[in-house]
Amino acid sequence: MGLLTAVLSGFGVMTVLNLVSTHGGLAVMAVSLLLFCGVFLIQVLHSAQRTRAFRDRYGRLTLGLQALLTFTPMCLLGMLWGGMAGFLAGSVLLVVRGRLSGVLFLLVVAANGASAALSGLGAVDIAYVVLSTALTGLVVFATTRLVDLITELERRRAESAWVAVTEERLRIARDLHDLLGYSLSAITLKSELVHRLIGLHDDRARTELGEVLEISREALADVRAVARGYREVLFADELVSVRKVLAAADVECVVEEAAVGTLGRQINTVLATVLREAVTNLLRHTSAKRCTIRLRRYGATVQLAVDNDGVRPEKAGARRHGSGLDNLSERVSRAGGTLTTLFDSDGWFRLMVECPTADPDSTRDVPHPVPEHSPSIVRCGS
Repeated sequence: MGLLTAVLSGFGVMTVLNLVSTHGGLAVMAVSLLLFCGVFLIQVLHSAQRTRAFRDRYGRLTLGLQALLTFTPMCLLGMLWGGMAGFLAGSVLLVVRGRLSGVLFLLVVAANGASAALSGLGAVDIAYVVLSTALTGLVVFATTRLVDLITELERRRAESAWVAVTEERLRIARDLHDLLGYSLSAITLKSELVHRLIGLHDDRARTELGEVLEISREALADVRAVARGYREVLFADELVSVRKVLAAADVECVVEEAAVGTLGRQINTVLATVLREAVTNLLRHTSAKRCTIRLRRYGATVQLAVDNDGVRPEKAGARRHGSGLDNLSERVSRAGGTLTTLFDSDGWFRLMVECPTADPDSTRDVPHPVPEHSPSIVRCGS
């Protein structure tokens, strides 16, 4: 707004100085300053962003008033006041919309040229007046639009920064939920098991305690990875971990793995995260005794299904709408896949994910560590 005010003031002061140098006298100066203040205030209303609502509602009225203050004083001050017509031409382009603005712009320029001709000016002076009016109007319009564009650009930059900060906060919250929810559940479960084993099976208690320490170290490393903005989890490593946790929780786990070939890094991490969240929900929100994990490949699509028998029908709907599943659904969607949940008539809750085998934004794949053989079934737990 400061730039716009400086440009408008500069044009106006030049006109007033020309009037004073030509006519002289305090009366002419006072009238000129008074009229210029009126034109200047109207021009600010037409150009300022803060007055946009007022301009949209009363713009035609203020435009008519500006036209009156532009052409009427010429009878007293002569063509030296004709420089104000440039402001009027710029206001026409700012206030009026559509083709009519161009027509009125040319009409203002032509009217100022006709006033110059009626004042007895020569052809060269008339041409100067016409060009000066047109250029002043275009400068006023262009300066106003430039200020608008700069303001809009700054606003969009601020919005982009806010969106980036918000997305980063959501990413950290989502990753921490996915990581620590599972890790803390596993630590709690194994710590309870160690507490029961102390004095009865000390050797196994020490083994379980060692696994608790290992999980806590992994959780710390995961939190640091989240802070750095990079975290890659392999499905095979996560599968080994959940087998141990489910066995400690006395959940019978059946793992059915088929050869799936190579998986993209992002897809591998997504599947590992889905498996971790599914087992976290099982441990925290169900009384499951059996869990089935199935991994299959169909052409260019890999499918992971995690089923358990521990969700009661009246709680199934609430579980579908938890924040963990919402986070997973968003994560899977970004990888080009879909996540579905189902509670069947036999009392089993199923979480199923289907994703492309290759990352949507990368060609880098990592081999999935399952050998190329027929499907295998592994049972763990009691």
